Amino acid sequence: MTIYFQLWTDKRAYDGSGVWSLRNLSISVPRAVLSGEGRAALLRCSYDLEGAALYSIRWYRAEDEFYRYVPREMPPTMVFPLPGASVDLAQSDHQQVRIVNMNRRLSGDYQCEVSADAPLFHTDIRSAPLTVVDPPFRAPRLLVSRLSYARNDLLQANCSVDEAYPAPNITWTIDGHKIAETISWQSPEQDFKERGAFSQLEVSIVESLQYGVERAGYAGHAGDGEHFAHRADPEFEKREVLRYTLSAPASGQFALGCVATIYDVYARGSEQAHIREDSPRPASVTGEDSSGIQTLNNIVLICVCACAALHMGL
Repeated sequence: MTIYFQLWTDKRAYDGSGVWSLRNLSISVPRAVLSGEGRAALLRCSYDLEGAALYSIRWYRAEDEFYRYVPREMPPTMVFPLPGASVDLAQSDHQQVRIVNMNRRLSGDYQCEVSADAPLFHTDIRSAPLTVVDPPFRAPRLLVSRLSYARNDLLQANCSVDEAYPAPNITWTIDGHKIAETISWQSPEQDFKERGAFSQLEVSIVESLQYGVERAGYAGHAGDGEHFAHRADPEFEKREVLRYTLSAPASGQFALGCVATIYDVYARGSEQAHIREDSPRPASVTGEDSSGIQTLNNIVLICVCACAALHMGL
């Protein structure tokens, strides 16, 4: 599902004689599209002239005009150069314009300007942002400190993503459920520079009875902020660590993964790390727990029984 950025207005142009000629101007632009040959973006502009004639539709990227529609001219359409891309005239008219062969240098604000015809030439304009995404070449890479655990262990994991534009966000999952997220730092200037992303996670595994809330077979508790904004900037040297507390699953295992996302047009996950408990054993009638350690009460009971047997033998 593509997210569209839409601006709408009920501003009307009034000619002083009781005639309204331009109202309800709105622009619909996808928030993001993928780059590449054949990749396209469809931009729409809707308006109500209330019976007045249309003079022109003009589309701009930033301050540069790239498409014009003037119904009185022949042909009515005129296009201007776009860096590395072109306008599909067969699917462009007075209500929409289609751009093909998108590349990241076409990211920016797009504007639709509508003008009514003579004698008033009322004009209004609306704008919306569009980002052209260059996705990472490979899937995220996940590294974990170990693939087994014991109760009260602390597992560490790193997730790294190749360079992309804009820098991807990283979402951590356990058994397919989102537990934490790193929001990548974005440059305030539109420099079109590709950047990678990196995230660190620590998972504390505690006894199941320590937490009462359960979901999908495990109970979880987010530690120092489930959603943490981390700047994936090479100059930002300090790495922040996300922390998550997990109640030990009854199944004795769980799957850890990370997913790289850019808006709603790119999502790719790492290979899952299947992490299992170290040889879990149920408590025995002799008083041994799953780790083989006897409790103090059972040791005392065994000693009492042994003494009684020895006394009877005497």
